[in-house]
Amino acid sequence: MKVKHSKYKNTGILFELLTRQITSETIKGETPKAINILKKFFNKNTQLLKEYQIYSTLLSKKYKDSNKATILLETCLEAHKEVNKSILRREKFNLVKEIKKLYNAEDFFNAKIDNYKILASTYVLLENQANPIALTNSKVTIVEYITGAALPNKPKTEMVMEEYEKFDKSTRLLTYKILLEKFNEKYTDLSDNQKVLLKEYVYNVSNSPKLKAFINEEITTVKSELAHISAKVSDPVVKIKINEVTNLIKPLCKKSSVHDDNIINLLNYYELVNELTSIHG
Repeated sequence: MKVKHSKYKNTGILFELLTRQITSETIKGETPKAINILKKFFNKNTQLLKEYQIYSTLLSKKYKDSNKATILLETCLEAHKEVNKSILRREKFNLVKEIKKLYNAEDFFNAKIDNYKILASTYVLLENQANPIALTNSKVTIVEYITGAALPNKPKTEMVMEEYEKFDKSTRLLTYKILLEKFNEKYTDLSDNQKVLLKEYVYNVSNSPKLKAFINEEITTVKSELAHISAKVSDPVVKIKINEVTNLIKPLCKKSSVHDDNIINLLNYYELVNELTSIHG
């Protein structure tokens, strides 16, 4: 029987989401609630940590030789036999229960995971020992990941983020502080609403309904401001153009995710409103 992948049961994803939450809360200047969860469920006495170490090994170790990658994979499978599955299931249940107490589950689990495919394949690998097809597909995916055989050339931004993730916590925070100072220096000309939008985008480590709701509220505000300006404009050509732009601005639909283009468009709408306001009052 094939075991379906579940974020709620994937130890690698659970750990990744918790560490992202810690980063997000730290950046906001809040006391990270997720730290206590990590300490409680991922310590040397838990089966969760044992399983996470397998995920971490497959995610971080690189070999050019596919034979070595296969040996690593088989070794990890052997190590996973030492994990007490009954205790592990109970720990996962209690971990998810704890997360739901502190966070909105939909927001928390809706985060975009960069390494989702390899983490999902690892879960399927560990849970599908009786399904030869699922097992084979997962093994191929993981071996290709370890050897880099199926990966395209990485963009510079992704390479920079990989280097950033290797830093310890204090270095990360110092790096973030420097970047924030540079950002404020470079973008001193941004309006307040543009800065707020960018901060919301950075703070939301998950592509959450909260972020989408914020953007849709801002879109409504922008459309309202453009309508207000249009009512004051006497030039019929300018009025038509403003109305055309207003009609083109659409809120994000329920099933869509927030992309960079959405943020850029909204930044441009802010700029348009500011320009028109300065001209027409």
